[in-house]
Amino acid sequence: MVKSALKPVKPKPLPFITRPGAGRVLLGGLVVMGCAFASTTFTMRAEVSASALAVQSDLPVGHTLSRHDLSTVNVTVGPGVRFVQADRVQEVVGRRLRVPMVAGALLTEGNLGSPTYPQPGQALIGVAVKPGQYPPDIGPGDRVAVSTVSDATDSQRTAPVSVTAVVTKIDRPTEPQNPAVVTLLLPHAQARLVAAPAAQGLTTLMQVAP
Repeated sequence: MVKSALKPVKPKPLPFITRPGAGRVLLGGLVVMGCAFASTTFTMRAEVSASALAVQSDLPVGHTLSRHDLSTVNVTVGPGVRFVQADRVQEVVGRRLRVPMVAGALLTEGNLGSPTYPQPGQALIGVAVKPGQYPPDIGPGDRVAVSTVSDATDSQRTAPVSVTAVVTKIDRPTEPQNPAVVTLLLPHAQARLVAAPAAQGLTTLMQVAP
């Protein structure tokens, strides 16, 4: 009988797995911290904290500013906002407003100058609305939907129209049962759609999101 000798099979070595050294771990942590610090620094530089001028009450277009019209507020805004800083108060006193402003609004360079209001393509219309036809708390700067209704006695009824406008002024009645007169700013083409119904008191106002 022939005997065969079997050679033992040597086990293959396991692949060598390297682990990151402490230096690499530390370097990675520093990189992450550096990126976070750079991001925070950039954000802080992108925002500006300063004292600015704001108007204390609703002011109409063409109004000449006085010291009593202005107040100082601390603001943090982006670099694109060209607000008038508080130390320039003497420079703006005596200048006129190009546009109407609402109480608390920041004064900017674009607000000052010769009145150019309404802008080309826009129109101002006055709408008389009775109690129940408008939200009682609306004021300048609010955005409203202007909806028309048909007159029941009109033989040529027109389809209802709804457009969006911005309230620039509101004259509230002394007697609760009397109508209020709301001045609205809206595109000229849309103003023509609601002008006739507004003159007949056939409009309602609904406040919408700004």
